[in-house]
Amino acid sequence: MLIRNIKVLVVDDVNLMCDFLYGVTNKIIGCQALKAPDGKTASDFLQNEAIDLLITDIEMKAPSGLELVQRLRAGMFGSTSHDIPIIIFSGNAYREFIEQSIAFDVNDFLVKPITSAQLTKKIQYHLQHDKVIAPAAHYMDLMANLAIAPDTEPEPDRRLRVAIVRELPETKAKSAEQIEVEDTKSAQKDFLIWPENATTGYFQLDRRMRNFAFLLSCFHNVFVGNCKPIAIESERKRACEASDYLFHIAKNIKNKDQRLDFWLLYQQRLEKLKPLALELSNVNIKHHSQVLLLLKRLAYWWTQSCSRPIIELNENKQDTGYD
Repeated sequence: MLIRNIKVLVVDDVNLMCDFLYGVTNKIIGCQALKAPDGKTASDFLQNEAIDLLITDIEMKAPSGLELVQRLRAGMFGSTSHDIPIIIFSGNAYREFIEQSIAFDVNDFLVKPITSAQLTKKIQYHLQHDKVIAPAAHYMDLMANLAIAPDTEPEPDRRLRVAIVRELPETKAKSAEQIEVEDTKSAQKDFLIWPENATTGYFQLDRRMRNFAFLLSCFHNVFVGNCKPIAIESERKRACEASDYLFHIAKNIKNKDQRLDFWLLYQQRLEKLKPLALELSNVNIKHHSQVLLLLKRLAYWWTQSCSRPIIELNENKQDTGYD
C-alpha cells in the first residue's frame, strides 16, 4: 500500500491554537502538518511548498486569512494549486467575511471552540470529497471587483451564525442552460469512474485524475443528452482545463520525486493523452460521430491508466464519519 504524504498548512496567530491544529493534523495517517503563526509565513509556505489543504483563521494581521484565501484561489502562489480544499475558522462570524468566503469557494467553516474530533473529521472529509473550483481567472476578476467596490458604512451588528449563512439565497437565478445541464448530469451515470479507494500515491495527482474524470463525464452527458451548444461548449472547456491541470501537476510532482519506475509508466500514459486532449479542444461538436469516437478513445485511455501498477488500492482508507 502507498502512504500518501498530504501536506496540510495550519495558520493562526494565537500560538496555542496553532499548536493545537498542528498536533491534531499530524496524528492523521498520511498527513504532514506545517504551521504558520501569521499570514506572511503562510504565504511563504504556499509559494514554496505544494500544499494540499489549507486551514486558516480568518482574522489575522495582514495578510488576513481572507486575503490568503483570495490570493490562493486567484492562483497567486507558485507551488500550490489554486483549487485545494480550504477550511476557515474564527471566534466570530461576520456577514461580510462569510459572504466573501462563499464567493471564493471556501470548502468549510468552523466556529471556535473546535474539538480534535471535529477537526479530524473535517480534514478527512475534505481530503476525500472534491469541490469543483472555477479557473483562477474567475477569482482574479472577483478580487479586482472587490478592489474597486465603493466603501460602505459598517452595520451596527454584523455577527451572523454560520448555519444561517450557509442558507443565504443565491444572488442570481439559474439560467435555462444551467438547469438543462444539471438535469442531464443527474439523469446520467458517470462516463468515467475513479476506482474506489484507488491512489497513485500522490494526493494532488489523485485529485486531478478524479477531477478530469468528473468533468469529462459532464461533457459526455450533456453531449449525448443533446443539450444546447452553449452548454456543451461550456462543459468541453472545463474538461480541457482539467486535462491542462493534470499535465501541470504531474510535471511539478515529477520534478521533485524519485519514483522513476512510476513516472516512466505514467509519463507514457500522459503522452497518449496529449493528442486526445488537443482533439477534444478542437473537435467540431456538430460532427456527432467524430465526438463519439473521440469519447470512446478517451474511455479506453482511462481504463488503461486506472490499472496497476499506476494505481493501487488504499486498503487502510479511514472512516470519515460522513455518509
